[in-house]
Amino acid sequence: MSRATDAAALAAMFGLVGRVALVTGGAVGMGRASAVALAAAGATVILADEEERLPRGREIAAELGAEAIAVDVTSEASVAALFSDIGDRHGRLDILVNAVVLNHNRSTLEIDAAEWDHVQAVNLRSAFLATKGAVRLMRRAGGGRIVNMTTIGSRHPVLHGNGAYSASRAGLNQFTLNCALDFAADNITANAILPGAIITETVAANVPRSGPGTDRARMLHGYGTPEDVAGAVLLLAGPAGRYISGQMIAVDGGFLIS
Repeated sequence: MSRATDAAALAAMFGLVGRVALVTGGAVGMGRASAVALAAAGATVILADEEERLPRGREIAAELGAEAIAVDVTSEASVAALFSDIGDRHGRLDILVNAVVLNHNRSTLEIDAAEWDHVQAVNLRSAFLATKGAVRLMRRAGGGRIVNMTTIGSRHPVLHGNGAYSASRAGLNQFTLNCALDFAADNITANAILPGAIITETVAANVPRSGPGTDRARMLHGYGTPEDVAGAVLLLAGPAGRYISGQMIAVDGGFLIS
């Protein structure tokens, strides 16, 4: 096969030209890496993030030829306005990556109900709100892909003090499975990526923690990077992932099997 043929075959598997992708939490970390990968594959990318991160989001968007939009993912009205804007300007949405995250590591006995509720709102309710908006636009396009970022801590406790965070992510896992079932007839896939110890701008390696998740020897190459996760996003969002749905894919350097 010629190089041109190889490139065409690769584009047929992973190319996203003509697709519109929304990445919530797209200004930093795994959201940012996902946006970069989707843009590189040819998608029109929209980064949505909170107002205080939007300057960073605009910088990234400018580099990618993408868009940056402020959104409060916990607000039904704000999320609805985001999807209304996408619908008006693009007429469709093909890919939703729910990468927004509130990292949280505090003992259950130290947090109050309001703090617990806020963690659930950012990490779980936001995906519910975004999915409702996305599915309506995906139906217009004849199908779509939903990719939800959760954590390996949703499957197996890895750090002390992760109760609220892990519970929110476990809920998102189950919501993902239900979406895969509910929207299969619409040609919409839904999958969850379960990152392991990924170091980002908001997750420092030197923050004191306790639990098996702190043992780097249990993970291939130690800590991971956001780019390690972006490859899985590209697989699930592209043509190569058309027959993958209802899956929870760990990107954790082998931690869960250790």
